[in-house]
Amino acid sequence: MARFAFSWCLCALLAVPAAGQELPAPAGQELPPPAGEEEAATAGDEAGPAPASRPFRLGGEFKAHFRNSRAVEVLHPFPFPPSFIPVGETAVFMRTVDPGSHLELSNLAVTGEGDLMPGVSARVEVHVLDLYSRNPVSTDDRIFLRDAWIRLGASPAFPEPSAGTSAYLLVGQAPRFTRQAVRRMESYGLWGTAVGRFENPQVQLGGFVGENVYWRAQGGIGNPLFFRDPNALAGDNGTPDRAPGAPDPILQSGFPILYDAKPTAKDLSGRFEWGVGLGARWHWGTDSGADVLGWYFQRDLEEVVALPGTFYSGDLKLLRGPGTPLPISGDGKREAGVNLEARAGGFRLFGQYVNQEIAELPRQGFELELAWVGELEGLFLIGETPAFNWLQPVVRVSLVDNDFVAPRGYPGPSVAWDWVKVDLGVRVGVVRDVHLTLEYARHDMKTRRGSLHPDEFLATLRVGF
Repeated sequence: MARFAFSWCLCALLAVPAAGQELPAPAGQELPPPAGEEEAATAGDEAGPAPASRPFRLGGEFKAHFRNSRAVEVLHPFPFPPSFIPVGETAVFMRTVDPGSHLELSNLAVTGEGDLMPGVSARVEVHVLDLYSRNPVSTDDRIFLRDAWIRLGASPAFPEPSAGTSAYLLVGQAPRFTRQAVRRMESYGLWGTAVGRFENPQVQLGGFVGENVYWRAQGGIGNPLFFRDPNALAGDNGTPDRAPGAPDPILQSGFPILYDAKPTAKDLSGRFEWGVGLGARWHWGTDSGADVLGWYFQRDLEEVVALPGTFYSGDLKLLRGPGTPLPISGDGKREAGVNLEARAGGFRLFGQYVNQEIAELPRQGFELELAWVGELEGLFLIGETPAFNWLQPVVRVSLVDNDFVAPRGYPGPSVAWDWVKVDLGVRVGVVRDVHLTLEYARHDMKTRRGSLHPDEFLATLRVGF
């Protein structure tokens, strides 16, 4: 398997652009400093120094993967009637979504971003396929609008310093201001999955008070509550191939956790969400500093939210299940947390603590990621282009501690399991805007019958254009 994966990656790398055809810096990811200077991160939610003015331009990316997912199964405790038992089975099991080794083209993204005029910036991003965002995987939409926003005023992201007291206004579909700005692995941590993974329609205000203190306020349409497996593939739950009679599922359910799914509605009825944040930023020298942000979000859950591709519903109907509900009370959903970012030399740190209540179901935990970025100065040439120019090893630990128990009659017991996930990865800059990322996820799920480990290896080739 390893020899096959290496051969596939090598063939893909040999297809990179020749000299003089290097590609622009990526959206959503940080590059180490080439020739002593940071490459500019793009607009939106990314950190890193940026030019004073960036003309609006079109671009995009595609991602290809080699994935190996460990096969794990658990006998489902829910007393399913015979009509729900899959063809050829004697009972219903929770299983790894798609175990074994697979080659996958996960996404093609087209983006437009930059400054429309001085002081006015915008971003739009459309995904095609987006295999690792689809939920259910088999039946969800194949085309998905991620970003579509316009911003008046500047919003310098860490580690950029503030120029003094200022303010900005952002309108459109955009990420929460609490989301980790620079993703250094293809995978997500448990809280990166559970809270704020997807953008939502919103109005966002923010600004600096002096050079160190800043504030954020956000109001918009809250993302519907649903569940998904925290590995690459979300799983299939409530798909037509699972309808009672003779269910014959294409993919398995995985081991879902509660999370904020993609937005579905275009009105504010019943799901208005608001959030506020207060932060401080410090700098020591030219390449060291820290940023701390405290934040709070709140909304009311709807009774029923229709979701594409599944006969399951989101929000309160999901929590109540078909008969025996989770121990819920009320309809409020709130999150309070603290984000920490820091850098010193080549080291990068991101941490997040979250305390959440979903209809009075309490859970809390943290996510902590440490990375180092360094130059390799081109280990060899592809044509006349130096290849393997930078290296970024990463380790991430995330934990979810659920302070509630799912009754045996609830059909999604994994939403109440305590969970620890450790991700180890390394990203290599092959040539400009061509990255190879290797990562391994180690899971420790605490079930009634002991710990399970649905571990996963993922190799990702990302090519921008």
